[in-house]
This record gives sequence, C-alpha cells and structure tokens, in this order.
Amino acid sequence: MFGFVEAIHADDDYIFCDDLGDEWADHITLNLSDSSISFIHSKQGEVSTSASNLHDVVGQGIKNLGNMYFSKAEIVLKIASLDSQYKSGSGVQTQINRIRKSTPNFNGDIDLLLKNHKLHRKCILSCSFLSKNQIENEFNKLKRGERVRGNIVQLLWILSSFSHAAKEANVIPIIYCGT
Repeated sequence: MFGFVEAIHADDDYIFCDDLGDEWADHITLNLSDSSISFIHSKQGEVSTSASNLHDVVGQGIKNLGNMYFSKAEIVLKIASLDSQYKSGSGVQTQINRIRKSTPNFNGDIDLLLKNHKLHRKCILSCSFLSKNQIENEFNKLKRGERVRGNIVQLLWILSSFSHAAKEANVIPIIYCGT
C-alpha cells in the first residue's frame, strides 16, 4: 500500500511516512504547485464489502482531521521526529527512511504553503480492500430499491460520515480503491 501511495504522490514535493507512534496519518504529503496538504490513511486487505475494514480506516481519518491545521512549529517538530528509519509495528528495524521525499528548503516552503490563499487540505483513504465496481453495484441496488446485505447500508453510512466530517473540517475527502 505504501508503494502505491508513494507512486500516486510522486509529483508531490514532500512525502513523509508517519506510520506508528504519534501518527497523524500513514503518509503526509505537501504539494507546492497544487497548494495542498494531504493526510493519507492506508489499509490493505482482501477485496470485500466489509464495513469493519472501512470503519477502521475511516476512524483514523476522522480522528486526525484536526491535525491537518498544524502550525509551522508543529510540522517542523513532527518532521524532526521522523528523521529516522521506519520500524515496523512488530519492532523490526528497516532501512526505509521515514522522510521519503524532501528538499533542503522545508522551512521556507512550509512558510509559503501555509500562507498561500489557495491552500487546501485532503484527507485520503487508501483501501486495497475496496472495489469501486462492487460498491457501485451495491449502491445502485439500493438506489433501485432492491434488497442488499446489512453491511452495504453500513458502508453507505460510514462513507457518508467520512465525507461529512471532512467537509465540515473544510477538508477534501478522497478514497483510493481498486476497480
């Protein structure tokens, strides 16, 4: 999942892996030309319409919406804490740098970005277990008044909750999923 996210965000100016610890998101990216800050929360799994899988990653996204409005001092401190290599949840030390992409001008760039009147924030859920086609088919059944399993209605409510919470925080909700 992390490789997938980093490939999609390859054009972003900064990519930070913030997984584990005092986590704001699995990835935090900054894009100067797009004037955006993205918090990306990832969850991998077999394709399913499980409401529980989605509930976990949506919960991560919603609980960190407030962190998206960080000050320069807060993000500088956050990035300083990432100046190491990734250690897995089971404690295995890797050779993966947590600062995945950066430039020497972070302090100047973050100043410009935070003062930019075009700045927008994105809360992104990256879910390998979701199939856009499966969800769309099930939601179309609902639209036509056909019966669906209970977890489909739960999916609708969870997705709706994520979208509403993000929009209420003036954040753009986005979901990456399979076809």
